[in-house]
Amino acid sequence: MDFLLLAPDRSRIVIEVDGVQHYGRENPPDEKGRVTYTASPQLYSEMVAEDRRLRLAGYEIYRFGGWELTRPQGEQTLTDFFTELLKRHKKPTA
Repeated sequence: MDFLLLAPDRSRIVIEVDGVQHYGRENPPDEKGRVTYTASPQLYSEMVAEDRRLRLAGYEIYRFGGWELTRPQGEQTLTDFFTELLKRHKKPTA
């Protein structure tokens, strides 16, 4: 869990930022020293199993791929997301 938010409506929100280590295993460096990754069905399965466990425990989970946040639109992506999230989880009036 990268971030846990406790919303005004008492919702528990988990934010995950997934880098390649969430779904791939590191390969040895190539002849130029570059490191690559190979997709790992086991790592992916462990990640989604944890998502299910948290959801059943009452958490909302939102995942971001690290790549999408490093793009030029990354800041806007976060701004739009949190704007919508806060609209959804306003403090109850009653």
